[in-house]
Amino acid sequence: MTHSTQPRACGSQLTSTPRFGARVYAGCLLVMLWCAGVGVAQETLSGETGSSDTPSGVTQPGDTQSTEEVSVVTQRQTQLNSEALSISDTPDAEPHVNGISGVAGLGALVGPAYDGSKKTRTSPYPYVDIHGFLNDHVYLSSVRGIGVNLLDLDHFRGGFALNYAGGRTSKDDPHLNGLPDISGAAQVGGFLTYSIKPVAFEARVRRRLGSTAGTQVELGASVSAAPVPRFHLSLGVSAAWADASYQKTFFGVTPAEAAEATALGNPLTPYTPKAGLTTAGVTAAGVYQIGKHWGLIGRLELQDLVGKQAKDSPLTQRNFQPAVAFGAAYQF
Repeated sequence: MTHSTQPRACGSQLTSTPRFGARVYAGCLLVMLWCAGVGVAQETLSGETGSSDTPSGVTQPGDTQSTEEVSVVTQRQTQLNSEALSISDTPDAEPHVNGISGVAGLGALVGPAYDGSKKTRTSPYPYVDIHGFLNDHVYLSSVRGIGVNLLDLDHFRGGFALNYAGGRTSKDDPHLNGLPDISGAAQVGGFLTYSIKPVAFEARVRRRLGSTAGTQVELGASVSAAPVPRFHLSLGVSAAWADASYQKTFFGVTPAEAAEATALGNPLTPYTPKAGLTTAGVTAAGVYQIGKHWGLIGRLELQDLVGKQAKDSPLTQRNFQPAVAFGAAYQF
């Protein structure tokens, strides 16, 4: 929950370092479509060769090509599903991909100026996500940072990531006038995911480094679906807790800061928050393929400041913090 227009790194809101549907049904539908596609391919092959009476066990020249085409389609579906989960940002349970694949895109993001702000702002939303390095153990993502999967056993996946955590400036909102700017900082963290398709659960710990250091812990769950082969969705829920250092950085006001802000016409009272819950929310993300490489990406986040420490801050003007991003992306 850093406070900038950067995509979240761990489930607070899109303005931070930017979460159930009937997926079982969708999965069955996808399998049916896949089987139907194979059947059509086989029937077409038989019709072209005129070998409807060909004995079983005789390999037709087009069989290998048909199998390769089906494999390509299946791989594409896996990649689309991976992107939908990655954009949703909870949890990190993307399916394995063969080789290196990724997406680069650009869109627009509309959301609050900072956590607790009632002012809405629009900003660019760059998106990059590349998976498959070192046998799919390393990834690069504008949402989750540079990560390494150290544990990958059956249903469990775990590792660590290095990311950028954004900040805020006093110019972001008149309600911040007189307060010092919070610069961006490096952020390190670890995660552990338990996945039983189509549902996944995750626990994450993140540590913001530098002069504005603070720790966050987040629990999340997600479910994904593919209503049609070209359209993949992910829906997730999450809740976050932060230590006192993090709360003081983003929700606290020192006596000196309160006096400075008041002198500049922004009356604020001193406030020292403690550790506690900060946010809870729901995130929906989708990827729609419109060509061999091009597609549309979207993300909607409905988040609420639920913790008393955040809600009681004089900087909090509104608890409900919706945000939406939409754009186009190139898949490779």
